[in-house]
Amino acid sequence: MLKILVTGGEGFIGSWIVEKLSQMGHRVTTLDSGETYDVIQREELDRLCQWRQRNWKRVTKISGNVIMPLDRQYLKGQDIVIHLASYPRAKIVNDHPEMGVENIVVGTTGMLQDCAEYSVKRFVYVSSSMIYGDFVDGTKEDFQPNPINIYGEAKLAGERLTQQFNRATGLEYAIARPSGVYGAGDIPDRVLSKFFAAAMNNRDINVHDANNRVDFTYVEDTADGIISCALEKKAANKVFNITAGSATSLGEAAGKIIKLTSSKSQIKDTGQNNLYPERGTLDIAQAKNLLNYQPQHNFDQGIKKYYEWLQNKI
Repeated sequence: MLKILVTGGEGFIGSWIVEKLSQMGHRVTTLDSGETYDVIQREELDRLCQWRQRNWKRVTKISGNVIMPLDRQYLKGQDIVIHLASYPRAKIVNDHPEMGVENIVVGTTGMLQDCAEYSVKRFVYVSSSMIYGDFVDGTKEDFQPNPINIYGEAKLAGERLTQQFNRATGLEYAIARPSGVYGAGDIPDRVLSKFFAAAMNNRDINVHDANNRVDFTYVEDTADGIISCALEKKAANKVFNITAGSATSLGEAAGKIIKLTSSKSQIKDTGQNNLYPERGTLDIAQAKNLLNYQPQHNFDQGIKKYYEWLQNKI
């Protein structure tokens, strides 16, 4: 049994990680600010968090911000820190760069410094595929990063700081790079969430660059991969693509959602969005080989589970 702190633990991905770790018998503590980021109403977020925590077992919750924590004594005795606390979308950081960069870069620096001070055994930094910028199918972790938005730059800075702290203090790390995470428990302000909302109300689905392909990953697979980054010895001081390993174009995704929901919606391609890179399928061989990571959901299976949740959510 390990003591594990999850920052952003009440969020979309974090809550699944907490659920799985707590059910494995680990002693889990969460640090979360409960911020709405102006993308969801407070009442709706509160209901969503109740659902996210429905299966948690013996979890200690701390309300706090990684920028201005009340007291970092909660790090004392922690074996592992999984650091997810961040703005949830590239658009939010691009619209509010001062706050976004402070949250990601300054918040990560503070956590790294204190993890080193409190002798945390491993720091898991949850980054993003946005650090790559434009990339093609088969991109591996050693691809030269070239972010095209502020969010990607900030996340890349967090990666580099994580590696610098390892060199300076010996703090062991693992870095996870998810992509296009979706599924039960998500907020309504992400791409597939918006596609479903439009389709379920027979509205046109606006798609930025229908040919752009995203390695969409069901949230439980993402959570499993990040947990492996935390627990697997072979993950030490390595970087992993934690994705489905199979990209779907935005146009195809919208079409599949229209079919699944029996919607009368039409797809409208609004052209390229300069905020987002041209993407594709990421190579997940390293995660498979070292972490025994194996995604359990293809895109069709994932959107079916997500749709079932959307139909029944409170």
